[in-house]
Amino acid sequence: MQNSLLAHIASNFISEYENVANSSIAYLLNEYSASQEALKNILGVDSVPTYYVTELSTDSNGRPDVTGLDGYGGKAVIIEGKFWANLTHNQPDNYLKEITEDGQILFLAPDKRLGSLTIEIEKRVSGASDKVVISSWAKFLTLIEKENNINHNHRLASDLLQINELCQKMDAEGMPPLSASDLDPMNGRVASNFSDIIDECNPIIREWEHSDFKGTKTTPSKYGHGFYFRGYEFGCSLHFDTNKWFIRDNHTPIWLYIGGKDWKKSEKISHYLNDYDSMNSFDCDYGIILHEGMDKTQAIDHIINKVKDVLSHLNSKMTNG
Repeated sequence: MQNSLLAHIASNFISEYENVANSSIAYLLNEYSASQEALKNILGVDSVPTYYVTELSTDSNGRPDVTGLDGYGGKAVIIEGKFWANLTHNQPDNYLKEITEDGQILFLAPDKRLGSLTIEIEKRVSGASDKVVISSWAKFLTLIEKENNINHNHRLASDLLQINELCQKMDAEGMPPLSASDLDPMNGRVASNFSDIIDECNPIIREWEHSDFKGTKTTPSKYGHGFYFRGYEFGCSLHFDTNKWFIRDNHTPIWLYIGGKDWKKSEKISHYLNDYDSMNSFDCDYGIILHEGMDKTQAIDHIINKVKDVLSHLNSKMTNG
């Protein structure tokens, strides 16, 4: 990834990444009609404001990142640019009180955050809202680029390159600012509980007639804790993985990897795994969904049953397919 001047400057003020990006969005919308056309596209409307301001304070409903004002001074569009910072208590509920009757709120976030951000926002507004649009930085900037290709402006092309590189840098390298909830010791307890659950699954799977632990071991990993085993003729690992918990769309901490005899990935296994459960299958990884209210015993039983069911299904398909 190349490091543009904008990304370089912003990296020296890490806490201001979002402010730099949002100011850039306001600039693009004020300066270039192609950006406004892209905004119409992403919001699904026929018109958007031509004037945008950053950090416009309200009396009691917070300070939106970017506000598009209509000809009467009404807040027709609010844009919230997110990387990894948490939603504030005003977002989006109180912002909905600020926009005009036909106004909309656009949240921009990294691709990897869209799933969790959508869930969080929909919880706050009790379901999907036609007033709230959630999209990625990449999609919005790509739409602007497409509009610019119709009647090319080299200045806009240069500006897009700058902000694209800033967003890519933050997407790949950014860490959410630590909050009190991040530092809560309960987070450590939850993580240790998941590791304990994995350990308690180990002896149970060892007793399964179709498992083989010869030459394998339990091992820590960069993002968690797990163990290797063979199930039928598959090379498997069952693990607690904080990274997959974050980046995968199904957001579960427990993962089963299923490879060939030598543990290498297999397109055939991936195909049959996707056929088994496309929502929770990612290549040769299968995310085991836990449910609210499960105690430790129930979670272990659920994981064991799912491991056996998945591997039995794959064995049947590979044998008879």
